[in-house]
Amino acid sequence: MRLVLVGETAAEVIGGRGTGHVLAVFRSAVYLSLPRGLLVLVDWLSEPGPLHAHVDVDAEVEVDVDVDALSRFAVGDPVRAERGDLWIAGVNIGGAANIWRAPPLPAPADLARAATTLRGVLDHVPDLDLTGGAGPATGDRLSATLHGRGLEAAAAGLVGRGAGLTPAGDDVLAGLLLVASSAARPAEQVRLVRIARGAATHEVSRAYLASAARGRSLAAVHELIDAGAAGEAGRARAARARLARIGHSSGLDLAYGVLVGSSNFATAPWFDRKGW
Repeated sequence: MRLVLVGETAAEVIGGRGTGHVLAVFRSAVYLSLPRGLLVLVDWLSEPGPLHAHVDVDAEVEVDVDVDALSRFAVGDPVRAERGDLWIAGVNIGGAANIWRAPPLPAPADLARAATTLRGVLDHVPDLDLTGGAGPATGDRLSATLHGRGLEAAAAGLVGRGAGLTPAGDDVLAGLLLVASSAARPAEQVRLVRIARGAATHEVSRAYLASAARGRSLAAVHELIDAGAAGEAGRARAARARLARIGHSSGLDLAYGVLVGSSNFATAPWFDRKGW
């Protein structure tokens, strides 16, 4: 088993030195916790992303390993990083991996066009409870929170809401953070990352949120935003189809956060309030 494509955040994690453990194991993803952060071993069917480390199986060495090669590992297995090399339960996962880097986000001035395009492409509303009763999160509710109390208040209302490994509300927040990062100056990005890392959710979600706050998300999300900003509905639909295959609804929940964030970017108090 060897690394063949590693997201930029995952590369930072592996590039350090230290020990950790396997946090969670699924058929096509293994979550690893290390001193520098979290990374995810994934197969080739998974989207490139900042936390993802794609692995390939060397048939000459792993002749007894089938397509479920990642499921050989177990929660709690020891993990060690050594300046680019990785060991899990004594198995070396090396390789001269290519680094996947998140493409630059569109300029803030292009977000209004992105919102217009995405409104015609996305027909998904996350299943959350934002009001104390059963019901979905609508753009109007999120917009009202963003306009009235800012991003930090919106984050507090979203985190942990809904089902999934990454709750639907966390995915929506990741979309908002990603959009906000497109215009964040260094000090503001520090605050975005602080919101992400302080979220009252679990380690996996916080890692994805922190990457979004740094302007890094899944390849299909960047494609969706870029296509939206260019007004290319066909390309945006293709990116939406890729996102629809991620988790139960995680990919589309993330896209929804991008849509709401882009729709409100020009008027919501992203950075002009003391407490956001």
